[in-house]
Amino acid sequence: KETMADQKGKAKEAKVPEKKDATSQVIVKVQKMPDNLAAIAVQTVVDGLEKFNDLHASADYVKTNFEKDNFIDEETNEKISTKGVWHCILGRKFGSFVTFAEGNYIFFYIGQLSCLLWKSS
Repeated sequence: KETMADQKGKAKEAKVPEKKDATSQVIVKVQKMPDNLAAIAVQTVVDGLEKFNDLHASADYVKTNFEKDNFIDEETNEKISTKGVWHCILGRKFGSFVTFAEGNYIFFYIGQLSCLLWKSS
């Protein structure tokens, strides 16, 4: 039996749905960004969850990828600018109140996992 002290150093593991089911489990609650950027946000979160079995590492993956500013719109083949400082929170229970740059905020669920992504103003 583990004590609370034993559990403190352990990272929380993410229960990651299979890739083909992951995007079908997405429920967007608030979207204040273009649809093409929202689709990239969802896919980047799914990719991060599949690549890492840790919510902190997955959130860092999403933030890092958005700050690299290298996304291309698949339909128009045009660059989508994501320059700036991005923040990502992944978890099951949290409250938030954030200030964001206009057109750069999304909050959605993948199954029971909440995903909040925004760019600072």
